[in-house]
Amino acid sequence: MLISDPTPSPYDWNFRFLGFPIRVTWLFWVVAAALGYRSAMDVDDGYQAIAQRIPEFSSPGLPVLLCIWIAATLASILIHELGHALAFRFYGIQSQIVLYHMGGLAIPMGGYLYPRQGRRRELTAWNQIVVSAAGPGLQLLSGLAVAAVAMASGIDVPTMSSVLNLFGWSVDFANGLPENAMTYGIVEFYVLISIWWPLFNLLPVYPLDGGHIAQNIIAIIRRTDGLFEANAIGAIVGFAVAWWFFSRGSTFNALLFVSLAMTNVQSLQQHQGPRF
Repeated sequence: MLISDPTPSPYDWNFRFLGFPIRVTWLFWVVAAALGYRSAMDVDDGYQAIAQRIPEFSSPGLPVLLCIWIAATLASILIHELGHALAFRFYGIQSQIVLYHMGGLAIPMGGYLYPRQGRRRELTAWNQIVVSAAGPGLQLLSGLAVAAVAMASGIDVPTMSSVLNLFGWSVDFANGLPENAMTYGIVEFYVLISIWWPLFNLLPVYPLDGGHIAQNIIAIIRRTDGLFEANAIGAIVGFAVAWWFFSRGSTFNALLFVSLAMTNVQSLQQHQGPRF
């Protein structure tokens, strides 16, 4: 959700994967741990309660489950950004990946230009829609793939039930609960992150991927840059989603979308648009 490359730090982790330079900032680990603490604690408490009745069930403890959450977050967000980076590569643009405090960023290293018939051409709005959709698309597919394998193996995946129920399908996957909380955590944490993150990321709230997609669709229709209209939509949807989170007691996510909505409002004001 950042626009520019976060400032490098000596505490960052730098490596290469599939030919892409990747940098993980130190804040990524801190925020991932903070966001996953409650989920890891719930799994640990649940398994400890079951173990009192069924000795075969066990939990490795909160620290191990929290590390599993962080690893699942790293893998899922990295796959998301690899989707963007691979789309850039398809158009002949090299990019680098940065994982920071609230997600990730695929940064084109050569600008939004790609070679075509011996000439350097700018990415079209359709090209940029592909780039924006590739990240959440690949992340979502990876989550669904892990869920499918887990359910085929008889492992319970509650996230799939909750997502389908949200869309009106009353489905309850009555698969078995693994005896070890590590197995459950590896599957459930990864699926939870890899499905909910891209779904919310595809909302038309700038500068989320959905906001960029909306901007480029508007640009195609109206033959403008589409930014003003995308900001107007982003402000409305952002506040609506924030209210939805507040009504369900999810204060952190609500404040996040309030912040995104206000970013769109400020952009509208800079373009002398209507004030909210």
